[in-house]
Amino acid sequence: MNKKVFLIGMLLGTLPLGVAAQEVLKPDTIHTELRSDFLEELGDTTDLVVAGSGTGNWFISLSGGVNSLAAEGNRDYDKFIDRAQFSLRFNIGKWFTPVWGFRLQMGVGKLSGHHFTGGIYNIHDPLYDHSVIPEGMKPYLTEKNGHTWYHSKFAYMDWSVNLMTDAVRWFTKEKKPVGLILSAGPGFAHGFASRGVSASNSFAFNAGIMLNMNVHKNWDVFAEVQGNIVDESFDNHIGGQPNNRNRTIEGYAGLNIGVSYKFGGRKFARYAKVHPVTYESVRYIQPPTKVEVVQPAAEEVVTAFAVRFLIDKYNIEDDQKLNIDRMARYLKRHPEARLELTGFADKETAYPAYNMKLSKRRVDAVRDYLTKECGVDASRLVIKAKGDTEQVYSEDYRWNRAVVMRIIDNENKN
Repeated sequence: MNKKVFLIGMLLGTLPLGVAAQEVLKPDTIHTELRSDFLEELGDTTDLVVAGSGTGNWFISLSGGVNSLAAEGNRDYDKFIDRAQFSLRFNIGKWFTPVWGFRLQMGVGKLSGHHFTGGIYNIHDPLYDHSVIPEGMKPYLTEKNGHTWYHSKFAYMDWSVNLMTDAVRWFTKEKKPVGLILSAGPGFAHGFASRGVSASNSFAFNAGIMLNMNVHKNWDVFAEVQGNIVDESFDNHIGGQPNNRNRTIEGYAGLNIGVSYKFGGRKFARYAKVHPVTYESVRYIQPPTKVEVVQPAAEEVVTAFAVRFLIDKYNIEDDQKLNIDRMARYLKRHPEARLELTGFADKETAYPAYNMKLSKRRVDAVRDYLTKECGVDASRLVIKAKGDTEQVYSEDYRWNRAVVMRIIDNENKN
């Protein structure tokens, strides 16, 4: 009696959203190129990341490898590797975010195995006398361990819809050349008539683990271990060895190696939680300059400069080092002066505790550059981290991704 396969759905939890990515801020202007180029430069780390329009993030892939049938009784006759047969797989899919995507998959190949006949034959043909050995089976019957075994070998075709997730992006917001992609989803499998037995059909559940490597903007290579769970009758046989517990499901699995082509590359549109930015309109906006006058000597007039950062970053861009070098030269000319470094983060992204740590990393990076690269004595530096508790720039929240450097004299030590 045929038994239906009850598929178990896969529950995938959504990991907490990481902090979002921020635009590049120059010392004198904020400048963006075309939107697509701008987003490509920043990577995939924003408050809300969704797939862009058009063909971007769609992909196709083709792979080849081997599959092996895992059915009852097979392991008592030969080894899993001995049953390996060639297989091909074709995929088309789309990444909706850097972490989540889907694919439609079709596979073709052959499966081979041995099973104990048990006196029931050609179970998928309702008009056949199942107690009679079909003529087409007889050449493939052998004796082993006191039992009669049938060597089945048939072609198959399967289809599945998979939910995919890149596990590497669970732990990093930056785009990496290597991905570990997990996939799972429902499907359907068809076995073609062969060696005296009729065709078979079964609902299936497909799952896989893929190691993916990006070798070009549009091209990836990958290796994937993948398997399908099907009904126990898929190989035209029910039951295993006598006196053994019968399983209601069986399956086949294998390893495939292939290539994937991404149409238009892999880019995502980004949106901020608060005050979303129309990127094309953010061009050549003059940020404010804070000027403080130290009395009484005119030569003591010094401008406070800012070192600006990308969102969630604390490494210093080359163009931002110019302002730090300028401050270092001033300190060398005025040995009595001290420099106050105050780190900030914009409050529209992430959360206060994280932003406080981020501002501390930023101010530490500027301090290290001054002491290690410019030769400034650390005792002349006053270090502060404000996080998002204070917003030094009110004109545009993005300008607060900065460390503000301000000259103070010895009487203002704090």
